[in-house]
Amino acid sequence: MLCRSLRRQVRQAAETARGGAVVFGELIVWYLFLGGTAAGSFAVLSAIDLHTAFSHANGPCLACAPRRHRGRRARSATQRRIAQAGYAAAFVMLVAGMLCLLADLGRPEAFYLLFLYPTGSFVSVGTFALTLFGACLVVALAESVLTLGPAWERAALVAKALGAALAVVVMVYTGLLLKSVVAVDLWQSAWLPVLFLFSALSCGCGVVLLCTCFCASFPGVLAWVRGLAVADAVFIVLEALAAAAFAATANAASAGRTFDALLAGDQSGVFWLGFVGCGILAPLAIEASALAARRSHRSSAVAVLAVLVLVGGLSLRFVLVNAGVQTAV
Repeated sequence: MLCRSLRRQVRQAAETARGGAVVFGELIVWYLFLGGTAAGSFAVLSAIDLHTAFSHANGPCLACAPRRHRGRRARSATQRRIAQAGYAAAFVMLVAGMLCLLADLGRPEAFYLLFLYPTGSFVSVGTFALTLFGACLVVALAESVLTLGPAWERAALVAKALGAALAVVVMVYTGLLLKSVVAVDLWQSAWLPVLFLFSALSCGCGVVLLCTCFCASFPGVLAWVRGLAVADAVFIVLEALAAAAFAATANAASAGRTFDALLAGDQSGVFWLGFVGCGILAPLAIEASALAARRSHRSSAVAVLAVLVLVGGLSLRFVLVNAGVQTAV
């Protein structure tokens, strides 16, 4: 009975029925943001590390370094420094996000029962994905900080490849977690996990951009900034398109046009200023102006850009959770 109750509570993301109302804690918003951003940061960093390890390109490019005689790519000092900061930030965010989830559950000491009694639900799959992803993240962090032998470095590459796939699962899972709550019409759009995926990748680029600010004096950091800005712009455009598709499908599936609550309801200020302004328009304007002028961002501009992206990602999850709760009441 305890196990069934716990699985039901986790599956509904700390949802409790009180007179027909759906109640979510604010900690769930932070869990969705921190877990997704940690996965996005890992996906960005691991993709760069894997490209560096297996690419045959020798020209000047993002995080490019000469090939060693052992047949693998040597990371530059700039890449090692950014990887250390990025993986450490992702680890801290993942731990903080999991603590938020455990605190919101009400019975965090019983969380281990999900491992003893696995199911095919999104919650069970997400729990194992988060755990395996965390293990891969620890391996990647250790490899970036410690001096390890060739065998450990090869194992780290395997962990990064596996972790990148698990990171995608985690990013999509944060959207599926909301979609599994069938009582909320706003969350039933198939585009919600896609929206969370591109938002998490954009936030991941923001975290790595912040890490470049600590390496402003390192050679090659401007190439990192420029490459990450281009990648972030692509993810933001895809995020905006996914948001438009989500809005259209959410309104079409509900007679009450539930997405309109974000446009003109109590959450409209956070939606327009936080998500649209800080998360979409302002970063795109900064990135487009720098790329059009063929110049690189200054460290201060990079920090502002990264913070805007992260504020936008947090605002998106805040308005979706709160608007969904209000429309379900």
